[in-house]
Amino acid sequence: MATDDFNKLVAEKGQVRAVAKMMVNLPAAVNPPILGSRTRIWKQDPSVKDLNLPRTVYIHGEVNEGPSDSQIVIRGLIPVSPDLNRDFLIDPISDEKAFDAVHAYTVVRQVVTMYQRVLQKKLQWQWNTDTNQEVIAVHPHAGRAANAYYSRNEKVLKFFFFKPFNQPADAPDVFTCRSLDIVAHETGHAILDSLKPSWLSWSAPPQTGGLHEAFGDLTSIFLILSQLDLVEYIIAETKADLHRRNILSALAEQFGNALGFPEGLRNADNDLKLSEVSSEVHEISQVFTGAVFDILADVFTANRKPRLRDDAEVLYETGKYITGLTIRAIEKSPDNNATYADVAKAMLEIVKADGHEDYAAFIEKHFVFREVLGPQAFAGPPDLSHLGIYADRSRCCGTMQNPEYQP
Repeated sequence: MATDDFNKLVAEKGQVRAVAKMMVNLPAAVNPPILGSRTRIWKQDPSVKDLNLPRTVYIHGEVNEGPSDSQIVIRGLIPVSPDLNRDFLIDPISDEKAFDAVHAYTVVRQVVTMYQRVLQKKLQWQWNTDTNQEVIAVHPHAGRAANAYYSRNEKVLKFFFFKPFNQPADAPDVFTCRSLDIVAHETGHAILDSLKPSWLSWSAPPQTGGLHEAFGDLTSIFLILSQLDLVEYIIAETKADLHRRNILSALAEQFGNALGFPEGLRNADNDLKLSEVSSEVHEISQVFTGAVFDILADVFTANRKPRLRDDAEVLYETGKYITGLTIRAIEKSPDNNATYADVAKAMLEIVKADGHEDYAAFIEKHFVFREVLGPQAFAGPPDLSHLGIYADRSRCCGTMQNPEYQP
C-alpha cells in the first residue's frame, strides 16, 4: 500500500473514532416517545386581578379526546379533540365550553399527578379494584346551582354555575369549574376518599369531617405551590411574607365574591382555635387549615437565604415537602373517626424521622396554639352519634352534604 493511501486510511479511521466518541455523550433517545399535551387554564379564576389571562401548561402523559386519560374523562360537553400536535390550546373567549372542559380536566389531572408524585405511586379511585379501573367523570357544566361536589356512587366530580347574589338578572353566570381552588378542592375530596373511605361517613365526628374539608382547601394551596410561575407571583405579591393577603390564603375568590364575601370563600391564614368555632364541619375545618398554613409559612421563613437562593425556589420546595408531609400523615392516621391530634402526631413522627427537628417545633407550636395538642387541648362537644345526632354539615360543599354518605 502506498504511503499516501495508508495515511488517508488512518485519517478516516480516526474520524470514525472521533464521531463514535462524540455519540457516546449524546442524550439518550426518548423511549417511549413523549406523548404529552399542552393545555390552557385560568391561573386562579377569571376574577383575580393580574391573573385573569389563561396560562399554557404541559401535561406529562397521553391526553386523548374529551379531554381524557386513563384516570379522568370529561362528560356533559361536546368532546374536545387535540390538534395535530396533540395540544388543547383553546381560546376562552371564542369557545367557552371547550375551554371549560380543558380547564377542568387539566386541574384535576394536575392534582392527581401532584399527589402521585409525592406518594410515588398511582392513586386509585375509591371504586377501583384489580379488575375495575373505571375513571372518574368530570362534569364542568353539571347544572344550575351555587355548588360543586364529588360523588362516590356516581363516580363523578360535578361543577355547577349560578347567578351572583344581589346582581342584575343579566349579570354573567359564575362557573365553579373555572376556579382552580374549587376544582382542586373537590378533587381533594375524591383523593382523600380513596385513602380513607370511612372519613366521609355521616356518623364521623366533626373533626373527621373537618379534615375532609381542610384537605380540600389545602389541596388548592398545594397545587398553587406546585406551579412555578404562581410561586414567583406570590413572592412578588407578598415580598416573601406569606401572612400578607395573597392568592394562596384567599380561597375561591370569585365564588366568594358572588356570595357576598369580598375576601374569598375562606381564609387559610387565620388564628382560629377549637374553642372559638362551632362543630359545623366547614367552620371547624379552618382550624386545621390555618395550622398547616402557619407551619408552611414558618418552614419557608426558616429556610430563606435570599443571598444564596431565590425565595421562589425555597417556597416551591417548602410547598412540595408540606404537601407530602400532610398526605403521609393522613395515611398514618386512623381509618375511622380520626382527629386533628391524630394527624398532628403523625406529622411530628414523620418530620423527626426525616431529620427535621426544627419542623417538629413549628408543628407542635401551632397545634398547641390551636388547642389541638398540649395541656389546653379542647375536647369539643360530646359525640352524640349513638343518639342519631351527627356533625353539622349545613354549610359544607356539596360533597359533605351528599345523602349517599348518610347512615
